[in-house]
Amino acid sequence: MIKKIGYACINVNLKPRGFKECRLSSVYKYGIDYLREKIINNLQLTKDILEWNIKNDIYMYRVTSTLLPLVTHPDIIRDFQWRWQKDEEICGYMNEIKDVVEKNNIRLSMHPDQFTVLNSLNPKVVENSFEYLKYHYQVLEKLAGKDIIIHTGGVYGDKQASMDRFIENYGKLDENIKKMLRLENDDVSYRVQDVLYISEKCGIPIVLDIHHHNCNYELALTHNHIERIKNSWKSTGLIPKMHISSGKTGINDKKHSDYVKCEDLANLKSLLIDIDIDLMVEAKMKDEAALEIMKCKEQEKNTIK
Repeated sequence: MIKKIGYACINVNLKPRGFKECRLSSVYKYGIDYLREKIINNLQLTKDILEWNIKNDIYMYRVTSTLLPLVTHPDIIRDFQWRWQKDEEICGYMNEIKDVVEKNNIRLSMHPDQFTVLNSLNPKVVENSFEYLKYHYQVLEKLAGKDIIIHTGGVYGDKQASMDRFIENYGKLDENIKKMLRLENDDVSYRVQDVLYISEKCGIPIVLDIHHHNCNYELALTHNHIERIKNSWKSTGLIPKMHISSGKTGINDKKHSDYVKCEDLANLKSLLIDIDIDLMVEAKMKDEAALEIMKCKEQEKNTIK
């Protein structure tokens, strides 16, 4: 059964305000307060989005990875002697978000970008990935978040060796970071059976992306796969999180459509026997697409009655 429904980052109903990014050169030109203003805007908007979500019965949300732009950049740390964790005003805004999250039992997540590659052959890339994951952990910990979703990475000509390298590097991560990390199947290289192999070796919970599976699979999904995915979450105290979207022109089109097609939702639900999940909607219309999924759920309830 689908419990919470959510969406990622941008709220199309509040879009005119927008999240702010920042150029390093602008910080040198205008000073650290220029960066702080951008961060405060992003935090205020995040709180407003969460409050909008609550009014619309949406209790899952993905926080943008650029919530705090440039804060991990070594030049900012070196030349301005500034740390966001020690900025009372910024931490105050983050505490306000945390209060909203905790009082309303909202499930917050983050999804680091494609430059987070734990199985890279380049030690520097792995080192940078560790630092980027540390940033995501620190932000989510401050906001009472739950999930950091990552992909396996590249194949580098040898998938088995690359999976084993992921497992090895995952084991080197701080335990607190590992408690938040989740591994998602992708639409190019690592299928459901691959991420399950990794999970059962190192214990990382699996996020099933049903659209990625439709674009990249050898074997059809079975209830056994779903049961193994469910089991991967046992140590977390959370129900599994899954992702859904629809292909723009067809089931295996990697480009996302504006909304989730009813048949794609029905196909996923047919696999969810004796399992509760929280569902992240990855359609282009974001919150509007999530609301459409919620309408489908309500219509099903009324039909059963």
